[in-house]
Amino acid sequence: EAGDHMVSTNKLYGGTFTQFSRQFKQFNWEVTFVDHEDFSGIEAAITPKTKAIYCESIANPGGIVCDLERYAAIAHAHGLPLVVDNTTATPYLVRPFEHGADIIVHSATKGLGGLAEGLGAPTKGA
Repeated sequence: EAGDHMVSTNKLYGGTFTQFSRQFKQFNWEVTFVDHEDFSGIEAAITPKTKAIYCESIANPGGIVCDLERYAAIAHAHGLPLVVDNTTATPYLVRPFEHGADIIVHSATKGLGGLAEGLGAPTKGA
């Protein structure tokens, strides 16, 4: 809905960052970007309009590994889902549900699909 809000780490794939910072504004959705290690900042960014906390399990670019269990603890303490983009890691390396994620997204055009041999975006909820 218009006015909804999401908290996201600032270490994101460029296309995701653009979608969150520019295209979501067309729907009057707001995203607050917080450093991936600033756990108190992530919690402080939560508002009554916040619908989710979002991160990449392994950030692209940079290869930064996010602390999914801490993000999940913060999200769940506020009754929010943790949404994890697991594209870079794939389920072979990281299984976010085992670390508290509620929703996992993958770009199937990357490792899952043989690097551009297929098109899709599978989503799985707990």
